[in-house]
Amino acid sequence: MFRRLLPPILLLFALAGCTTWEKPGATDVDRDRVVAFCEVEGYDRYPQVLESYLAVPAYWEPPVTTCHYDRKRQRDVCSTSGGYWVPEQWETRDLNDAPRRSVFEACMFRQGWHKETR
Repeated sequence: MFRRLLPPILLLFALAGCTTWEKPGATDVDRDRVVAFCEVEGYDRYPQVLESYLAVPAYWEPPVTTCHYDRKRQRDVCSTSGGYWVPEQWETRDLNDAPRRSVFEACMFRQGWHKETR
């Protein structure tokens, strides 16, 4: 269950430095109560739908050979690096994230709160 709630919690922490919800005369406890209520409403209407997708396809990193003269300039000294397989990278996204955020924000506005940038 915690793994499922981790992305929205991290999103809230990321946004906390940019904007906050304000309401004249309300306390932090009031805000936390309404935020929890609105998050539940958002998840009730748009539960998490996770989808895995290919973020970076697999590819072959070709070898690279570089050459230069040795100190006495008598011969080329060459070295080769690279030449390996890089596996594909998969990531997960929540298909209902955007509509859930819209429901959350509408709920907050309906409760009399507004965003304030700091």
